Amino acid sequence: MSDTATGTRFHVTPIGDGFGAEVAGLDLATASDAELAGIAALYRKGSVMVIRGQSLTPDQLTRFGAALGPLEDHTREQFTLPGYPTIYILSNKEVDGRRIGVHRDGMGWHTDGSYLREPLDTTVLYALETPPEGADTLLADMRAAFEALPEAERAAIEDKQVLHSFVHLIGQLDPQARSVVTAEQAERAPDVVHPLVLTRPDGSRNFYLSSGSTREILGEEPDAGRQRVRDLIAHATQDRFVYRHKWQAGDILVWNNRYTMHRATDYDDTRYERLVYRLWISGQGGLAA
Repeated sequence: MSDTATGTRFHVTPIGDGFGAEVAGLDLATASDAELAGIAALYRKGSVMVIRGQSLTPDQLTRFGAALGPLEDHTREQFTLPGYPTIYILSNKEVDGRRIGVHRDGMGWHTDGSYLREPLDTTVLYALETPPEGADTLLADMRAAFEALPEAERAAIEDKQVLHSFVHLIGQLDPQARSVVTAEQAERAPDVVHPLVLTRPDGSRNFYLSSGSTREILGEEPDAGRQRVRDLIAHATQDRFVYRHKWQAGDILVWNNRYTMHRATDYDDTRYERLVYRLWISGQGGLAA
């Protein structure tokens, strides 16, 4: 396939029915600004992008991320790469008896940054070290899942509003994540309300769901609202809506947080080490119900 904006040739394999694309034959470390803009445009045609075979410095990684949009600092800055506040470390590795990143984070279905007043647009993961088995990342297509609901069920939820909470999210994480919310972090991320269903620029609609940050659906009894969200997540994460990414070192995985849900899967952390860098791309323009 040829990128018409730059004339650069790279091979694109579709992921799902319009869900995304896997790109081969591209070196992000040496890509021009125009080539990065072309890749960003291709990503925006779907919700997910995979780029394999990369070898990037932190500066090259953040340059790629910036081509997708403004980079966002991470809420838990204690797990960022020194000197790079926008690079978050996911790892079970320890140095001098101290874990260098977050381990066992994201094991349940969720959406990154749903607790933010301006929810995150995009997440970028870059794998430096990966286990030979396990540690897959699953991504669910929220538009396909919404469209598969019967019309009456879609109508019953399309105007619902959901209260999301950063503090509630951290309380739901695996205890092994060693997560502690400081007063300053809680103040920077107060509770927020977002629509349960979003409308995209093309007029199509999709769920906006996240298990961990959801405190309640406004106007419903809290436990009942959380159960409704759990039921919708169970529907939206059926195999027919899910892409499973099996990692290789050098992989870049990109997804739109407003159009997908994702989750990590487990691996044998007594035998294998994992080291992944994460970028967040700031949201722009709010959420359209």
